[in-house]
Amino acid sequence: FESGLDYCVVRPGGLTVEAPTGIVNVIDGQAGSITRADVAEFCLDAVTMEDFPYIGKAPCISSVGGTGWVKDRSKAARGEE
Repeated sequence: FESGLDYCVVRPGGLTVEAPTGIVNVIDGQAGSITRADVAEFCLDAVTMEDFPYIGKAPCISSVGGTGWVKDRSKAARGEE
């Protein structure tokens, strides 16, 4: 079934609550960590940029490469602060 709609399925690495880095890498395979703010910026670009290069794709994004990331279990990440 084809809807004819544009899409981008964003697959971030481990989410962190640090300040945004402004670095978003599209990774082949498993990604490292990325701030929530950097994921939000990538998503906004997907809907605001005229020629966004990942329309119709499912990019895996990370601020750091590789597979080593630490899951953020802090109270801030759960919205408890």
